[in-house]
Amino acid sequence: MSLKKNDREIIQEVLQGNTELFRLLVQKYERAVFNYVFRMVRQREEAEDLTQETFVKAFCALRKYDSSYEFSTWIFRIALNVCRDFFRRRKFAFLSLSQPVGEEGEEELEQLVEQSAFSDPDGVVLDKEMVLEMEKAIARLPLKLREVIVLRHIENLSYEEIAKITGLPLGTVKTYLHRARKKLKEWLQEYFGPDVSET
Repeated sequence: MSLKKNDREIIQEVLQGNTELFRLLVQKYERAVFNYVFRMVRQREEAEDLTQETFVKAFCALRKYDSSYEFSTWIFRIALNVCRDFFRRRKFAFLSLSQPVGEEGEEELEQLVEQSAFSDPDGVVLDKEMVLEMEKAIARLPLKLREVIVLRHIENLSYEEIAKITGLPLGTVKTYLHRARKKLKEWLQEYFGPDVSET
């Protein structure tokens, strides 16, 4: 019966003392949150820890949850802030061009590609090589651009949802997306040549 409850009903019961039900929210959103966090930090163990931290923070702050927002928007906002804290602690905002991606990271990327194909805005599924290069290119973006491009083109969120999650004005979200797409296209053209499709 509990599995048929919507997010708000589950949250209400958790707040009333049935804390075990929170696991339903974890089960529902854990993979999406992990995929998002992994694409931000590009380290599997760190992504696992930060995903767990995201849900711990969500549980502890559940009484502050504003039910006018979708829980998915709220949990992604927490995940984004957890990633920002991670980068502040490490004192870097993007991966160096000279920093290689480890074998473990490559294996995880392959799994993520197989689980959910990366498509362009027109829905054309890119071939596997381009997908992997796209992932690497995204990791090179400055953090503020990486946040919006992942939310838009990996998580398929609307501009309005991204604005709520990041706390940015809608116009800024669109500007950041434009800059990110332009930079990604430049990098992909360097790798694949000038005929590469728009991202």
